[in-house]
Amino acid sequence: MKKSNTLRVGLATLLLVCTASASADDPKIVIPFDFTSKFDQGRYGQTVGEMILAKLRREGGFVLPESMLDVRDTVAANRIVLEPDTPLEKVKQVVVGEFGAQIGIWGSVERVPGNEWDAYDLKIRCVDFSTQPEPTVIYRVDARTKAVSEIPHVYVKALVDRLCGRQPGGPPPVDAAAEENWQKGPNLVRGGDFQQGRAGVPDGWEARGGQLREPLGNLVQWLPETGNPANRVIRLQFDQALGDSFGVMYYSDFFPVEEGATYRFQCRWRTSGPEAKVFIKCYDEVESPPSASGPKATAGDDPTAASRRECYRSQQNLKGPKKTWNTHAEDFTPRHTKYTPRWGRVMLYGYLGAGAVEFDDVVVKQIVPASPGESAKTRRHSLETRTTLKEMEENRRRSEEMTN
Repeated sequence: MKKSNTLRVGLATLLLVCTASASADDPKIVIPFDFTSKFDQGRYGQTVGEMILAKLRREGGFVLPESMLDVRDTVAANRIVLEPDTPLEKVKQVVVGEFGAQIGIWGSVERVPGNEWDAYDLKIRCVDFSTQPEPTVIYRVDARTKAVSEIPHVYVKALVDRLCGRQPGGPPPVDAAAEENWQKGPNLVRGGDFQQGRAGVPDGWEARGGQLREPLGNLVQWLPETGNPANRVIRLQFDQALGDSFGVMYYSDFFPVEEGATYRFQCRWRTSGPEAKVFIKCYDEVESPPSASGPKATAGDDPTAASRRECYRSQQNLKGPKKTWNTHAEDFTPRHTKYTPRWGRVMLYGYLGAGAVEFDDVVVKQIVPASPGESAKTRRHSLETRTTLKEMEENRRRSEEMTN
């Protein structure tokens, strides 16, 4: 990789454990571009580009831009326009010449006239320009969707499968190091099995639950499992009025997290009827309590929570048959453009309808450490702004100088 250390777009050198066709010692640089979407001046096309970048980042095994803003800056500065039918030689000049990359992903998504929401004409191009004597077309599709959900769940998924060298719909390749960490690493959630506690409260979990933070024993119960009294579980019990409005939540204590590291959450759960979710919320330390307009921690009974600002959350949607124990496992990677996730906690949640949702064996483990480049991010308020915090502070300083 001749230019991988000096890319103009500020690529984050996240040389993660390789899961694609390139070896771990030589990951390829992949540049996803915003898709064209003339029907809405490019807004949905940007969403598709961001979606592809997010999915590739979760896969690992590639060198990727830190965000789509890095790509957009270079595209705008050089007046680059890539259409699905742009000749490959011209695309190569952009991918290799401007970005020093090997693989480019581009395309278009346009709403079909006469259809309000679901029907889109989608074109995706993914080409490896590093192969000889000709570039290799990894994935090419021209399709008309019947539902908008087909774009991420059918076509983008097929693109990622093809790029990672696996059969469409096949499972991702096993990361041996991550699986070993999962088997041997410590559970960050203290008391995740709910077996120990005192005064009616399980170790490692809050003494109150629900939106109004009421004592345990009513909406949130710590009790022996029905039919298996040797095992203890958490039960969220509520009527339909509450289930269809606020629902019931219950928090673990805080545990340390590392930005950019990959974690795996797992739990057992069952429901008599209501829906179940789990949120893993991550926080940064702040000097003063957050404002009402910004993301914030809910203090609960932990006085340190008031100085912690929520800056990331993983929403885990639990799906499975009712009235039986199900197991859910899902990976997540905490990141934020402005803040640094330092602490996490698990929020168990039941809602929609009346009945009980039970949880047991809650586990969070780090399975892939953060890469060295994670700490070198350029801080911005969000992915939607190009202006960095440093630039904002400099602009404020200049403005004060002019008025003095």
